[in-house]
Amino acid sequence: MTESNPKDDFSKDVSGRQADFPKYRKACATVIVAAIFSLIRTWNPQLSDHLGAGYGDSSPALIPRSPTANALEQFKIYYQMSRTFSDFFQIIWNRNDLEDSVKWRRLAFIICLEGTEALEDVSDLEIFYRLGLRAVGLTWNFDTRYASACMSKKDYGLTGEGERLVEEANDHGVIVDLAHSSKATMLDVLALSRRPVMISHANYAGIQPHARNVDDQVLEALAGNGGVVGFTMINSTIGPKPSVESLAEHVIAVRNRFGSDLLAIGTDYLGISTTPAGLEDITKLSDLFARLSALGMSKDEIANLAWKNAYRVFERNAETWR
Repeated sequence: MTESNPKDDFSKDVSGRQADFPKYRKACATVIVAAIFSLIRTWNPQLSDHLGAGYGDSSPALIPRSPTANALEQFKIYYQMSRTFSDFFQIIWNRNDLEDSVKWRRLAFIICLEGTEALEDVSDLEIFYRLGLRAVGLTWNFDTRYASACMSKKDYGLTGEGERLVEEANDHGVIVDLAHSSKATMLDVLALSRRPVMISHANYAGIQPHARNVDDQVLEALAGNGGVVGFTMINSTIGPKPSVESLAEHVIAVRNRFGSDLLAIGTDYLGISTTPAGLEDITKLSDLFARLSALGMSKDEIANLAWKNAYRVFERNAETWR
């Protein structure tokens, strides 16, 4: 969401844009995990090379600079959007909002902090929760005071403060998101969390070894936790020829090994510059579902992938939302 040009009218179907309100409605989307990303762009060739090496492309350099103020500004953007487009869009604050969004097919956002640079102290999470935060990604591609990231040079997992942060998140029902986290961080959280977590956008390392992808050990722990992994459109995480067909291979491989209860959709639309062939925007998800059906997935399994599993995780965490 934060990669979208704020000058664009998000209520219009803009050609070439990966997602906007009309496309969400055309895709029959209801609950969307919407990111707050508090890093800013800079010019740093070494950092760009480091990030690019992880994703196989040229990446802009990003750094945390006044991340708390940056995050607060993005909360304000979401508030303004909810006022401007209140006839068909809302922010999810409580369990009733979550249930109503599905019951009435009303578009709604779960606000997620992508990376914890903006949290200067564990107790800051409660402040952000009161502002509307309902999910928190422990890391982006950089290590934080709470956890090691997927591109860490030393995978130390959760720190002591990180353990406290997960416990605080569980207390408030803030969904812990392990996308971008290192393997040790993922396993630490999955052993600690009292509530189901999500890996909001990643693919299967068994098909494409990649720092962002998850392996069998993590997926087994995730299944035991009752969480979900959201399959993503990030080209380098899919394979050498990213397409609707090759992404379907990731879904089928995980389903065959672990069942359909941990499958979800986690596109990363508006956070990526290129997309797999045949999955150029959110409306093309129906083509992915058709491909999975042709590969033998049942209607119930596809419904699990499309929304039921993610909704289960949201609902379990929403027990404490006020």
